[in-house]
Amino acid sequence: MLFVAVGVFALWAQAGSAQAPGGTTVSFYEPADGGTFKIIDNAPKSPVSNPESRKYRFSVGDELLFTSSLFDHKGGTKVGKLYGDFKIVGGKTFASLVVQGEVIYTITATGDQIVAKGVASLTKDARVAVVGGTGAYNGARGSLTSHNNADDSSVDTITLLP
Repeated sequence: MLFVAVGVFALWAQAGSAQAPGGTTVSFYEPADGGTFKIIDNAPKSPVSNPESRKYRFSVGDELLFTSSLFDHKGGTKVGKLYGDFKIVGGKTFASLVVQGEVIYTITATGDQIVAKGVASLTKDARVAVVGGTGAYNGARGSLTSHNNADDSSVDTITLLP
């Protein structure tokens, strides 16, 4: 237990403040499973209700809500949770979707948060703006890159400006 606490503190201390000279970079690993995923099919409705069907169609205004555990690296220690809220702004299938939304990274050890917003594709690496945070990340600004892995996991790298 002490090892976990020291590891989480080291991650938090490394992340430092959003105001740190030279900026700060924090990375998180999101596994492919262990989270939640909800599709809200707003009008006009898809012709079929199963989103895994080839006939399922998204429309502008549909929503995707999700959560995911955050780890310091693949196979590592759980350090937080990710919450996401996206609205569909383009595309009709998962492969072609364009979403506009917000993600909130919460750090378990401190309760601190990092907030990012932007427009992204679900099938390409996402690059969006960090627009704020709380605690050690109060006033955070910078960028977030989320790299999708072949197994549906991802690595999120947050680069904060000084």
